[in-house]
Amino acid sequence: MTVAGATLRADGNTHWVHAPHCHAIPVLRTREHTRLELHVDTDARALRQLGRLSPLFRRMWNEPTGTDGGPHPASTFQILYSSDDAPKKCIIQDLVSPAEWNKKLSSLVALGADGRAFTTLVCGPKSAGKSTFSKILTNRLVTRRPKGSRATPPGESQGVAVLDLDPGQPEYAVPGTLSLVHVTQPNLSAPFTHASLENPAFRVLRCHALASVSPASDPDCYRECVVNLHDEYRKALGNLPLIINTPGWILGTGLELLDEIINHTSPSEVVYMSEEGPAEAVELLQAATANVFSTLPSQPAEFTSRTGAHLRAMQTMSYFHSLPPNGRPSGGSEGQNWNPAPLTTIRPWQVKYAGPNSGITGILSYDYQSPPELLADTINGAVLAAVEIEDPKAYRSLLDQQSATPRVSRTPEGISLIRNPDDSTLDPRYSQTVGLVLVRGIDVTRQCLQLITPIPLQKMQGIGKLGRHIVLVHGKFDPPNWAYTEDLYQRSGEEDAGARTLEVEHRDTSEDDSDMEPENVGEASDITAVPWVEILKGHEKRPVGSKVWRVRRDLGRSAGDG
Repeated sequence: MTVAGATLRADGNTHWVHAPHCHAIPVLRTREHTRLELHVDTDARALRQLGRLSPLFRRMWNEPTGTDGGPHPASTFQILYSSDDAPKKCIIQDLVSPAEWNKKLSSLVALGADGRAFTTLVCGPKSAGKSTFSKILTNRLVTRRPKGSRATPPGESQGVAVLDLDPGQPEYAVPGTLSLVHVTQPNLSAPFTHASLENPAFRVLRCHALASVSPASDPDCYRECVVNLHDEYRKALGNLPLIINTPGWILGTGLELLDEIINHTSPSEVVYMSEEGPAEAVELLQAATANVFSTLPSQPAEFTSRTGAHLRAMQTMSYFHSLPPNGRPSGGSEGQNWNPAPLTTIRPWQVKYAGPNSGITGILSYDYQSPPELLADTINGAVLAAVEIEDPKAYRSLLDQQSATPRVSRTPEGISLIRNPDDSTLDPRYSQTVGLVLVRGIDVTRQCLQLITPIPLQKMQGIGKLGRHIVLVHGKFDPPNWAYTEDLYQRSGEEDAGARTLEVEHRDTSEDDSDMEPENVGEASDITAVPWVEILKGHEKRPVGSKVWRVRRDLGRSAGDG
């Protein structure tokens, strides 16, 4: 049978598929008289339970609809024979590959039929189908069989290398990062269902944090990361086909970046996912391509229930709730599981930020440089990248040549702030990102950062045993608004079973006065009960009896409370 470009055979493996309504639904195609064996995914329940914590994860599955004939609550899937079978008030779109795409896919797969490695770079405007085409091509390559062989010969290198260069909509890593990935199993699910960097279906060989969802924040850093990841591909996976997926920024500086990527990687073929230009971009990219340049019709989503920002939030939320792989064999998001409890219930890491046993070298800011006295408020409740320093050369101009350590300042709380007056970035040749952390709180008394992260403890211990250090990079990651209200969404669901929609007012610290008392302070809950949030009950400036959750990212107020 085929699904999402992958050809699955009767080989004893189980391939897990997650098909939410917010993405195109994969279509199963089989030969006649084929018997499919469908299983309930026991780990899907934890993923769906994230809907208790955020509306973003609701109404995108085959949820029961009460007494109007919805599927049984115990079922994790529903077979749709046509769009008429879709749940009520749900618009679905099939994951299809147009004839022009199929022809191009066949020609690309044929390039590697004799075992020769080749590179395909996929580019084009936003929402043109770049990720979908790359996914289908990856699946076809991963599940192909060598010519004249019924199975892959033992010992022969398997899989596909993917350069995931779109920090805004990555397929395998987390938003705000670029990565080199070795894919060994077909990808049959949405990105947020395999957000963990630890997954048996693929291996993230190297990852760099741009600390932003757009290359526009620092084009020079973006260039350096791309060059390093491609050099790593040549060293580690040079015998495998390479697929390069790029962002949809094709004008101005974005077009220049694409031109440089093509010149550096020398792809066997550049596939431009639009037949409608713009002419300037097509002409320049065609001139930069030394080999084959082709255009394909775009395939934008006809209906979408989630914006790009929503999908990034879902992917990041899924990442922070992910658990270590459970070792299930084969397919899609196999081995992935989630903790469906609010992050407020998870015991944070206590990481010393000062003293001889400090767990981090310091905080490094990309782009905006916060004054030392404001750093604690800036990073509290924010997402940061944990970057492993493989060699002191990674610090570049930030390094104090006499002490061979980065130049640091101390904040009033004693946090090490790496001074960065020239807005420098870490050298990707000597550093790599191991994951993201969420600053849960700052314990000034113990001089500890309270961090929430799915990074395996063994990985961090391994870095320490090598004598290497960790720097936390702060930049322009999307604010984790979903994290601030998880506990309250769960409580509201338990209290009124989701019957009411509660107003949520997200307030950033840039708009907030840390000394300002909440309205009806006598009725406001203790701010330490639910981090980042004050629950206000009253009628001032709002209807009587309504609830407002005001998000505040100033946990410094309750520092030291646990």
